[in-house]
Amino acid sequence: MLIVQILFSLAMVLFGAELFTNAIEWVGNKFGLGQGAVGSILAAVGTALPETAVPVTAILMGGSKEAEQVGIGGILGAPFLLATLGGLVIASATLAFRFGHSLYQLHIQRRAYMRDMLCFLVAYVLSMLPALFPLTEVRRFVPIALVLLYIVFVIWTLRDKAETTDAGDLKPLYLQPGVGEPSFGLVSLQLLVSLALIVGGAHILTGGVEQIALQIGLPTFVLSALIIPLATELPETLNSVVWIRQGKDSLALGNVTGAMVFQSTLVPALGIWMTPWNLTAEARLTAVLTFSAALFTVVMYRVRRILEPWTLLIASTLYFVLPMLTLVKRFHQAHYYWIFGSVIAIIVLVACFTVQKLRQTRLR
Repeated sequence: MLIVQILFSLAMVLFGAELFTNAIEWVGNKFGLGQGAVGSILAAVGTALPETAVPVTAILMGGSKEAEQVGIGGILGAPFLLATLGGLVIASATLAFRFGHSLYQLHIQRRAYMRDMLCFLVAYVLSMLPALFPLTEVRRFVPIALVLLYIVFVIWTLRDKAETTDAGDLKPLYLQPGVGEPSFGLVSLQLLVSLALIVGGAHILTGGVEQIALQIGLPTFVLSALIIPLATELPETLNSVVWIRQGKDSLALGNVTGAMVFQSTLVPALGIWMTPWNLTAEARLTAVLTFSAALFTVVMYRVRRILEPWTLLIASTLYFVLPMLTLVKRFHQAHYYWIFGSVIAIIVLVACFTVQKLRQTRLR
């Protein structure tokens, strides 16, 4: 019954996210927004709703210490997964669809990418301050600063009108299939239905994660930081793969980086307001790994002035450090080092192979 409960709640959340994303793209079309705004704001917020709804409902409706850890795990776990495995998915899709061609690098809008990543890095540092300096003044200042930062990010992004979206590129509205441009009333109705599905499914999922954590003895934070984002990040993953296949690299990456900004500003602001924001050792490790992966990607992009798959592959290896150390600590089995170490080694070897192929292509 517990497995059925979790699967049912995930289905609700993912179906609601599909409805929301479809409707929000039509909203972007009606207001004449550019691809940067659609990818980094509308699509990013829409596909980020599943993993955002879980911590929000856990914090607002939970009340227990376990629910609080589910909330914090969801808040820190979503950007952690996007900064690591999100890059792995994009890199893998790039290599798969462009294998044998010279187009190994990702063709993105430099200004949009740097805007997203710099806002994320600043926001993530701000969100860690209340845990490092638990002062009343800091706890009051940081949430306000995070909200203001996201408002600045939205305004900055909306001013970029490059590559406006066309109605022909959008799926028909689910509530009005087979018709040209849907009415704004139906678009609004679909938004409300999708939100109800997402919030309801997230509330059921929170209870399931709490029960699993109690049964298997793993820290609730680790379980929520790894399992929930892994399941609820499917919208970003699928969207990015499709856009990479279509050659829309800016949309694919903007969908991920925009979600990272959203999840490091508004959602942590709520967590800092509504919880003591006491981070466990696993939470602090997650924060360090997330920041390191994002910073490595940005630094390599600044140095090389291009974004290559091998950079994202190297950054993705940091994801496997958290489950490896947690399992070794919990079960005292050293073979977990070999298991996760082998996975990391395979990813590094693929990254080295990519670099070698790129050099051979340039020599030709």
